[in-house]
Amino acid sequence: MKFRYQAGYALIISSPFAFSRGVILFIDIVFKTIAIHTGLRSFSALGLGGIDLSSYWGKHPAVFITFTSRYIRLLVGNKHHQITHIVQKILQEEWAENGEISQAEEVTKTLRTIVKQLKLTGMKTYISYSAHDLLLRSTTIPSDVPADEWKGHLYMNLGESFHLPFKDPIIEIVGSSEKDGAWEVNTLAVPEEAVNRIVSIVQQAKLRPIVMDVPFLNLYRVFQYEKQLEETSHVLLVHAEFDVIQLSLFHQHEPLYVRTVDLEALNAYSALESRSGFQYLESFEDEMTLQSHKEMMIKEIDRIQSFYQFNLQAGTSKIDTICIAGDHPKLVELKEYYASQDTANVSMLHDEAWGTKTKKKIPDSFAELIGLSLK
Repeated sequence: MKFRYQAGYALIISSPFAFSRGVILFIDIVFKTIAIHTGLRSFSALGLGGIDLSSYWGKHPAVFITFTSRYIRLLVGNKHHQITHIVQKILQEEWAENGEISQAEEVTKTLRTIVKQLKLTGMKTYISYSAHDLLLRSTTIPSDVPADEWKGHLYMNLGESFHLPFKDPIIEIVGSSEKDGAWEVNTLAVPEEAVNRIVSIVQQAKLRPIVMDVPFLNLYRVFQYEKQLEETSHVLLVHAEFDVIQLSLFHQHEPLYVRTVDLEALNAYSALESRSGFQYLESFEDEMTLQSHKEMMIKEIDRIQSFYQFNLQAGTSKIDTICIAGDHPKLVELKEYYASQDTANVSMLHDEAWGTKTKKKIPDSFAELIGLSLK
């Protein structure tokens, strides 16, 4: 597959294993592949919440979807780049774990019902890959290896000089620099099996998968627009859901490091549904576990800030911008905690800027999909 983290680039992704095993990994109208878009671009004051969506969205209706351990989240947009539907359905605990779908048949049935009710059959679909097994790793490549052979070199050295905790990965290089006579490269890796499973669910639900991206890039894209992040900023992006926190580091608008930490399962929560059919969980009865989550998040955030300052930057720079997103109930407290330290600019996203065609507010927890629609 191919990721490129530069403005304006959109490249086709394919796995070197896919065709040799007779497996077509991704689906596209022409190439029978799916593109993962990871670049950033500037936006003019048009479209959704003042954001121009036309260059990416095109002139056709579109679906933007993600699967977490707790929810299916989905936005539907029309050809005028307006959001027409916001959907959130609760997944039963046994259907997904660590962001990975374990009961594909049940999830497919749920999604197919949504597709039928909203008449989305055959609609172009853009997916955010939310499984917890996504990795961003730094490794070195000898200087005599040509740039167009770097990925092949990594695949050839899997299990030897280059190690990943899963087999049959999809690998892409998202950044590089010269260091000590060799190339130091940042590589993004996801397991092909997990990607195949998600694409299959979307297809079987009668949608047409076109693009797959990853949450921390989707979210960074939103913060970059909403908060005008500077290229010189040293950014820590905190994405916290009920069961997981993902921490990612950026500098010069490039991803440098990602760490995903699972959180303790909640002991008590309520499943609720609004009149419009929007489903959500509330967990205020389990304050002890939520407080434990907050303490864990602070511990991990402090740890990664120290790692960035002393390991990645050799003491020359530190995190100066913290961006917080997600649906965890302790995020406001987390923001207040780090704002009170006055060592970095701390911000969260606000849903006032995001609305549907009928002026209905889009929750902050859908920022990942807003970012996907921005690409």
